[in-house]
Amino acid sequence: MVKTLHNQPFLVAEDLSAIGTMSLGVAVPILAVFGVPAAILPTQVLSTQTEGFGTPAKQFSAKWLSQTIDHWQNEDIQLSGGLIGYVGQVALLNRLIQLATSQQLHPLIVDPVMGDDGALYPGLPADYVSAMRELIADADVITPNWTEAHLLADVPLTDQRPSKAVVTTLFAKLSVACGEQTRIVITGIPSDDAVLTAYQDNRGLQMVSTKLRDGHFYGSGDVFSALLGAALMRDVNFETAVKIAVKGDAICLDQTSEAGYQRRFGMQMSELLKWLTQEVIPSLDSSR
Repeated sequence: MVKTLHNQPFLVAEDLSAIGTMSLGVAVPILAVFGVPAAILPTQVLSTQTEGFGTPAKQFSAKWLSQTIDHWQNEDIQLSGGLIGYVGQVALLNRLIQLATSQQLHPLIVDPVMGDDGALYPGLPADYVSAMRELIADADVITPNWTEAHLLADVPLTDQRPSKAVVTTLFAKLSVACGEQTRIVITGIPSDDAVLTAYQDNRGLQMVSTKLRDGHFYGSGDVFSALLGAALMRDVNFETAVKIAVKGDAICLDQTSEAGYQRRFGMQMSELLKWLTQEVIPSLDSSR
């Protein structure tokens, strides 16, 4: 039986796609498997995910978001921590910064979803990166991909395969933009025949390698950040939480790759949920 931690919900603020298994669509079941109650805050509601389906219908409201937060505060709902993913509007991002500050959200995991393939996502305003820097200053963990790490650190991105020294330098520059306590995990680091995930511990820079899979996978970063956040909420140490997130994401990627469905529909999750239920969670419960 999965043990529920407490009745203080864990904030999950990111977009909700009616079609496309990503963002809230992957975070909610992952948190449920870990026994972490969620406070779901859709930053945008989309008819489909934003890539592969033309222009989706969008609904977002800074007023509704503020009223929801005010209602929670009026009811004395104390959040246990938070995961903030895709927001897409500076006004909404600023409101979430206020929430994180007023509730002193810890742990706060920020997945600064704003770019890929060397560029900021189309439609995001020019001041979005600077607003995101304000948010990560209060984060306990951030999980930028290779592009987002360069945007946050204000470092030009090159096409060259990065050496360990280059990655170490990027960590140092990104640390300046973060709070002193912030742990950094950079995903999607290109290598010749692999994809690398990097983090730092008391031994220095650590890299975890997974095989390179053909094509683009929509929602894989959302799976990673949800796994990492859920594991940390179960008091898993940071290094183990990163490894759970890397392996769980790889399971999702393999199933999605082998399923043969159109990638635009997002991640296939049944094998991941099976692995969590049968292997990861029993191990965590037995150690409590």
